[in-house]
Amino acid sequence: MPTQRKEFGRRGLSRETPSQRGQRPSHYSSGHATAAYAPAGGSALPFDDEDGFSLWAVLTNTLALFFSFQGRIGRLEYWSIGIARCVLLLGLLFAFISSTQPALAEMSQVSVTNALFMSGTGLVYTALFIAGLVNYWSLEVRRCHDRNVSGLLLLIMFIPIIGAFFGLYILIVNGFFAGTPGTNRFDTAQGLAPVFD
Repeated sequence: MPTQRKEFGRRGLSRETPSQRGQRPSHYSSGHATAAYAPAGGSALPFDDEDGFSLWAVLTNTLALFFSFQGRIGRLEYWSIGIARCVLLLGLLFAFISSTQPALAEMSQVSVTNALFMSGTGLVYTALFIAGLVNYWSLEVRRCHDRNVSGLLLLIMFIPIIGAFFGLYILIVNGFFAGTPGTNRFDTAQGLAPVFD
């Protein structure tokens, strides 16, 4: 039985026989090579962008990375996005409190609440806090998906007392345990990169 040789960049074993390996094609076509160049003195050929790249696609893919509830993410993305979110929100909170601290000292409790949530700065911070909260739940759901567990399990965190312990359990499991190797029931078409198989 002839030995089969593996080729870089191809899946599986090559189907050619040992006698076909050393053969060269009897003719070469230069049609593809000349089509890439314009004739002398002519204008450049139009650029054909077939990959569908656009600024809108970049923006939607970035937002999907932070706010999508579908697919899977690994531990590196989980920690890097989570830490960046915490640093950003803590920095915004510090800036918000330090900018409003002098005015809040002389106000009553009702006035402080109205000033925090009815002012433009308070509304901006509230909107950013809600975006950070959605990002938190998105990361937790997708890490559960990576471990082949439904994200609906996270609703246990809303149960008083039990939810606090379950939240700590989820942080440990999602943050430190590896996900399911290979495919699982939560894979999406974007999550399966055939290049790295």
